[in-house]
Amino acid sequence: MPFDAEKVRDIAAAQLEGDPEGGAALCVFVDGAEVLNETWGFADAEAGAPYTADTLQIAQSMGKGVVGAVAALLVARGQLDLDERVAAYWPEFGTADKRDITVSQLLSHQTGLLYLDGTMPFALTTDREKLAAALVAQAPAWEAGAKIGYSPQTVGNYADFLFERASGKGFAELLQEVNDALGTELSVGLPVGRRHRASRVLAAEGGALSEEALAALLADQDSLFARILHNIPETLPDPMPAVNGDGIRDAFMPAANMFGSARDFARLYNALNTALRGGQSPLWSREAVELATTEIVRGTDAVLSLETAFALAFQKPSTTYPLARSPRGFGHGGAGGSLSMADPDAGFALCWMATRYGTAAFDPRQTAVLNAVYSALD
Repeated sequence: MPFDAEKVRDIAAAQLEGDPEGGAALCVFVDGAEVLNETWGFADAEAGAPYTADTLQIAQSMGKGVVGAVAALLVARGQLDLDERVAAYWPEFGTADKRDITVSQLLSHQTGLLYLDGTMPFALTTDREKLAAALVAQAPAWEAGAKIGYSPQTVGNYADFLFERASGKGFAELLQEVNDALGTELSVGLPVGRRHRASRVLAAEGGALSEEALAALLADQDSLFARILHNIPETLPDPMPAVNGDGIRDAFMPAANMFGSARDFARLYNALNTALRGGQSPLWSREAVELATTEIVRGTDAVLSLETAFALAFQKPSTTYPLARSPRGFGHGGAGGSLSMADPDAGFALCWMATRYGTAAFDPRQTAVLNAVYSALD
């Protein structure tokens, strides 16, 4: 399939105009072949470090798509049944208010397991025994299946323990199998030996939330949004020092502190897309990827008050997240405006990462880059 890489390159570069400190990367695969891998600007303007193909960036929520990919791996191996109760694999999870929650409901944001009542500081995420006990003890905010409500942080840790009980391997070990097969460097947190390659994430234009805006969001301390915002105390009142600090690089939150390069994420989505389109994939069967990427739920999100749609941890195209033109498209965005996705009908996969945060749910830069890729295929 022909691909006008120069057109895409120019439009992607234009997304950094007027931002001399920003940086970005874009990697695109078409019909299984890498057709573009480009970077622009700075990984860290303060240090004078350019953004390169080796730069590693925190992807935050984009890691949820990797959780979906690992779930699909266990489905392919016959170790995870999406219709089975989580408690069948993880008996301790099955307290009275969580006994009937299914794997599918857990990983598609239908359970009301959005936060921990006692908060989830970075240090807790690396103490597996204490974290497991806290996750088990947490009561859901609603009966499973009654609502859809985005779980920004805890869903990845629930998945970690579920995967360990189902397969004998936790998320970190399973992710390493993916890395070994694909030649990627995806990681939850960032090992000390790679931290010199990390980008510095920049606040949205205008800076962090004003005290007045933050106060308004937290006016109702019992609201779902307030509880989620308080869940990781290190991120208040200003998340930027935490996002760039060592604490988050030491932490273990598969849904919220994944690191990698644009090429790493694009390679993963290309492998999933290849399997979905009937090609040879090192880890996934076509049937497993179809199950993992088929829409499970759609509706007005109880947390975001916007339309969302999810497959198995993957976002599906919606009015809030128009991440693909085909209903078979799947992917996940990351805080600030990053995106990794695949469209099996159009035959491509991509990852766009930008250091400068945006402010919209689906950033205009994401839209511009995505539209450029579709246009380059015409």
